[in-house]
Amino acid sequence: MQSMTGVGKAVFENDEWRVFTLVKSVNSKGLDIFIKTNYNLSSAEINIRKLVREFITRGTVNVHIDVTPKKVETPVDIKKVLVNVQIVKLVMEELGLKLTDDTIFQTAWKYSEKTAEELSPQLEDCLYSSLREALRDLIRSRKEEGEHIKEDIQTRLQKIEVLIEEIEKLKDQVLSSVKGRILERAKELGLPEVHPTVLNEITFILSRMDVDEELTRFKAHLSKVSSLLDTEGDVGRKLDFTLQEIHREINTLGNKMPELSHLVVEIKSEIDRIRQQVANVE
Repeated sequence: MQSMTGVGKAVFENDEWRVFTLVKSVNSKGLDIFIKTNYNLSSAEINIRKLVREFITRGTVNVHIDVTPKKVETPVDIKKVLVNVQIVKLVMEELGLKLTDDTIFQTAWKYSEKTAEELSPQLEDCLYSSLREALRDLIRSRKEEGEHIKEDIQTRLQKIEVLIEEIEKLKDQVLSSVKGRILERAKELGLPEVHPTVLNEITFILSRMDVDEELTRFKAHLSKVSSLLDTEGDVGRKLDFTLQEIHREINTLGNKMPELSHLVVEIKSEIDRIRQQVANVE
């Protein structure tokens, strides 16, 4: 089980390039990928996103890529600068205008910038190797955080199991007490215990308070949560759905048997804390 929160980083370099990659992720309903870089990597963006999706299925992922060339690269074509300087001078002479050397140079420089080209194989190798290792590091981080979440959830599940056992012990006492109150009321009205009206009332009230089905379904859902904690892959949504079902069953139980509301409130509190943790599970 993985958390959606984590950090991964890596550095990869060869003779020509050095690429540092930092990948951070936080929780999200889907998968959102944001890329920031100090270098023009537009031609590689599709592959970067594809690689991230190979590792991650849910979360907001921020990818920071810092590219450093080891060989000096000019952002302009030097030969083109020289040609453009001559062109600007000729135009100025034809128009009878005077420009400073600084202005001529800036104009020539502006129109001599290199156009974006496809990445060299050496840079691509550096880029994807660095990103892949950073993603592996991120997964290690997310699994470590996921283990902490899992341990917390398991502790809370154990508390809930103890509370459910307490409910199972007390529910028969509650039913017996309710039955006793009905018989006491019948006695006050002068009706014998075997009177049809008394028997019907007892049957009706006790059937409305029967929580055996809710307890059976509750424990089945609880068992499913435990098994999902040991399942790899995208389990966050499954856990959230199962917890919704658990919450529904305990609500019904509380409505049927308000005498046990103090235990129901404790269980609902633990379920809410588990759901907060699950919100961060992939």
